[in-house]
Amino acid sequence: MNGRPASLEHPRRTRPIAGAAQRVRPVRLSRRQLVYLRVRRRVDVVLALVGLAVAAIPMGLVAVGVLLTMGRPVLFAQERMSQGGRVFRLWKFRSMRHPGARPATHDEDRLVPFGRFIRSTSLDELPSLWNIVRGDMGLIGPRPLPTYYLGRFSAEQFARHTVPAGLTGHAQVHGRNEVEWDTRMSIDQDYIERLGPRLDLKILVDTVGVVLRRKGVHYEGGLTSSTDFPGPQSTTDLDLEGPDAEGAWTCLDRHGKMLLAGDVQVLGGGVALLTSASWGGGPQLEEAILLLVSRLRARSRISWVCVAPDVELPEALAEALRGNGFVPPEADVDFPTEDSPPTLVEGQVPALIAFVERPQPGFPPPAPCVGPQRPRIA
Repeated sequence: MNGRPASLEHPRRTRPIAGAAQRVRPVRLSRRQLVYLRVRRRVDVVLALVGLAVAAIPMGLVAVGVLLTMGRPVLFAQERMSQGGRVFRLWKFRSMRHPGARPATHDEDRLVPFGRFIRSTSLDELPSLWNIVRGDMGLIGPRPLPTYYLGRFSAEQFARHTVPAGLTGHAQVHGRNEVEWDTRMSIDQDYIERLGPRLDLKILVDTVGVVLRRKGVHYEGGLTSSTDFPGPQSTTDLDLEGPDAEGAWTCLDRHGKMLLAGDVQVLGGGVALLTSASWGGGPQLEEAILLLVSRLRARSRISWVCVAPDVELPEALAEALRGNGFVPPEADVDFPTEDSPPTLVEGQVPALIAFVERPQPGFPPPAPCVGPQRPRIA
């Protein structure tokens, strides 16, 4: 456990890394809510210290179990996001064997029986009490998510980071991992609006029952290892239809007016090609592109999205694409992957290209972006 884990090392790079900007829609908390958060912070520290004292023996037993079944290190650290997108290292008991021990195509394949047990009973999260003492997060709040999701949230979804992340939360007691991502995000947004002592007390009481019944432990498809957050499938302002079997898609506002439409082809090798685009006028083009990329990510194993060279791009649309991490192939940038970007797509050099998978280990995560949104080259 000495030094930083390899996955958290950020080697110095000479060229900037292209990535999507994170859109932000600030939420103003009431004065009463702000005062409550300050008071709650003191209570969180006391409860976390008591929890660490009471759980000392169970934590020791879990540590021995991890050591015997998976070896060292006993603890696992991952960079997560809290209030305002602030990055911290979340500590948990390790539940998966090392990737090199036996090749696996999915994190679920690396889980050992003891790891499944401590995940289903939430014993793996006991070390996170120390994160509460340190002030990284609170006892109650939206679940802290990995930093590589930055750039995938819609502006309204990122509002979940208005308050500190929590060990348990509103979404954890309302389906936990069994509900789809958009629903989880909506529940977190509802929590921000209703934040107060009465709701937090109810969440705390409900958490006891959820943990004891192991309710909502499994993710979509019955997995105990989390599925990736693909990004929003709709927003309060926009909805995406398609892509259909022929690749046609249309993004509409809530009045049914077409904002953006086009055709996209899903090719082999994790590549999608945007072959046409039609702008109907209006704002929120960046969110429309985000919805398309999120839909492609949710339906297919897409790593790269390219724009065909013959697609006409009005300046507003080109700006929206840049805001989602699209750059010309000849741009003097790196992508957050060791894989080479496709240089030819359908026999042609694409006009723009974006890497839309999670950054590979060794690459810095996207940085939170606040204020007026600009394309991000980190």
